[in-house]
Amino acid sequence: MLDHGAAMVAFVKLAGIAQTKHQLPQRDKFLVLAGAAACRGGWRDVGERCRSLVLANNPGHLLKRHATFSDAAADPDFQVFLQRLARFCSYERAEHYLTQLQISPGLPTSSGSLSQGDYALLLLGRPET
Repeated sequence: MLDHGAAMVAFVKLAGIAQTKHQLPQRDKFLVLAGAAACRGGWRDVGERCRSLVLANNPGHLLKRHATFSDAAADPDFQVFLQRLARFCSYERAEHYLTQLQISPGLPTSSGSLSQGDYALLLLGRPET
């Protein structure tokens, strides 16, 4: 059974790597995968942060049709889109990529009492006000 929190963190880390490399289309794909895993795992605030980052880069994205990431995830058309993205990068592939880069796919050992959702939000940064 897939650990949605672990998948969320791994995809957020890959989104950060893509951002650093100025690969925004790939970053957005990882953010959508992270947002979907976040919503499935109950971290709706992480899903919303992923949604806002995607829309800031791509205002015409499919996510714009929905008020929240959770609403999008419930839409059958969006589920088809998610299935295509899962073929782009499964959680297992995300783990493999991170391991090849010598990056732990999960929480750091020094994370203390941080939840996976809190850690993902730290990696995603604060929304600009």
